[in-house]
Amino acid sequence: MSGKQNSYHHGNLREVLLETAFRLVDSDGVEAISMRALAREAGVSSAAPFRHFADKRVLLDAVAEKAAAELERKLDESTAACSDALTQFRAMSVAYVRFAAEHPALFDLIHGTESVSAGFLGEVKDERRLNLIALIIEGQNAGLIPEADPELIALTSEALTHGLARMIVDRHPRLRTLSSEEARQLALAATHLLQTGIGLT
Repeated sequence: MSGKQNSYHHGNLREVLLETAFRLVDSDGVEAISMRALAREAGVSSAAPFRHFADKRVLLDAVAEKAAAELERKLDESTAACSDALTQFRAMSVAYVRFAAEHPALFDLIHGTESVSAGFLGEVKDERRLNLIALIIEGQNAGLIPEADPELIALTSEALTHGLARMIVDRHPRLRTLSSEEARQLALAATHLLQTGIGLT
């Protein structure tokens, strides 16, 4: 327990507690979290967590913020090696769905926490949504994305991407055993279908 004690003595107890809670939610779900269980897992007194988090709800809000930051990082990383707007567009959808498959409890917590969920659900003036629309327009100008209302394309993409992710997290009968790689392949296929359309004319 010396490493944990060292973290505490150096004033890092909040970070240690938050990382521990993050790991517990990721592996066992929100139901596994209690202030007592957190203290036990972190190797500190039962009163110690309350010095940094007033109660379980405040703790879970902080975990949701950390999870949202991790999802943001995954989305940003997904486009780093992309050469054009369409590839970036699809890569973000794949990263979003894959995060849900790999971290269903964290994904659920993000979208159950109002203070962080809006950034992933297309708030009208949200920076990520505005960037997505700009990406769509760039793809249209390059002839990679069909000419249509960019707002409608963004909304349709969000509906498809979030819908797939939500179905995975909710353990839909067709998707409940999906691996991370299978989720990636499904998201690629679905976004390709979105790109090409389902009509015959």
